[in-house]
Amino acid sequence: MTPLGVAVLGGGNGGYAAAADLSLAGHRVRLWRRSAADFEPVLRTGRISFEGDGVAGEASLDRATTDLKEALDGAEVVLVPLPATAHGDLGARCAEHLTGNEVVLFTPGTLGTVVFARAVKRAGGRSPFALAETGTLPYLARKVGPAAVRAPVAAANLPTGVFPASRSEGALSLLRRLYPSIRPCADALDAALTNAGTVIHPPLVLLNAGPIEAGRYDIHAAGSTAGILKVIYAVDAERIRLRETLGYGAPHYELATYYEDSRAAEGLYGKSAKEKLVRSGLWNENLTLEHRYVSEDVAMGLALFVALQDALGVAAPVSRSILTLFETLLDRDLLGSPSGGPLGRMGLAGLDGQTLREFFRTGGGWL
Repeated sequence: MTPLGVAVLGGGNGGYAAAADLSLAGHRVRLWRRSAADFEPVLRTGRISFEGDGVAGEASLDRATTDLKEALDGAEVVLVPLPATAHGDLGARCAEHLTGNEVVLFTPGTLGTVVFARAVKRAGGRSPFALAETGTLPYLARKVGPAAVRAPVAAANLPTGVFPASRSEGALSLLRRLYPSIRPCADALDAALTNAGTVIHPPLVLLNAGPIEAGRYDIHAAGSTAGILKVIYAVDAERIRLRETLGYGAPHYELATYYEDSRAAEGLYGKSAKEKLVRSGLWNENLTLEHRYVSEDVAMGLALFVALQDALGVAAPVSRSILTLFETLLDRDLLGSPSGGPLGRMGLAGLDGQTLREFFRTGGGWL
């Protein structure tokens, strides 16, 4: 298969894992990170050590750079493994460098497709051919050094939706050359509503707040108790009711498939994923309320789910209760704001289910 030109934007765990893995697979990868100081070892050598599930090696990047124009030049796919909090700013930064031919993939998105598209258009840039987002991370990864990353789990099923959905065929055929595990979703909202982090992390952080505040702690090992799983499954059931109200059918990628190996083949990560993650020891870490589990999965992901549930009349008492408690912890209103809350910020406030689906099919004039 012909290698693709890929720009990976972001220097976090997912960015390093994607850049290294795709380089080892033979693609021409340019990795961009804002901070030269944090990026120095990779900038100097152009190499990242990668250890994945069945794949390992020293990856040689096509280029490592802090120059966004240089990273995007010639890219057929722009991969964005950055938190959802960065998508709007990144769209504004990328606007002048986009050609209109690339596919931009958010891993995952939390409707980053819409946020990025709006930011590009407002900045006067040329819209990409299409934007896409996944419902989960392609890799469960952690850096283990300044130029080294481990990813003990890779997604077995990677639900992916395209914005606008009318361009799905062309975009997904390109993206499957990077990730054969991609499973097509009806549209970007369908994919966003398979986001595993939004279901797992808010209950895990909230119900393990005491041990987290005490220091290093592995919420995926010691924190995944039977009682906490009941709460996770209740949030998941509310997510599925929202999906069904919008007309999205199976597969719903229930989170029970992560915790119950007998159902692993139906799920996002495949057999023994949780066991591999816990055995690695990489998630025994210091967490705070500034962690991506909160700033992204609660303040953006869960808030989006609850806003949609409210708008469509879908009962979600468990999700709303968790969000309310986080509002207390963060001393912040997560649903209402001068810009209209999660839906208002995306221009989606006041839309019913049918109009939402049509918006995601056509792009609503943003492309």
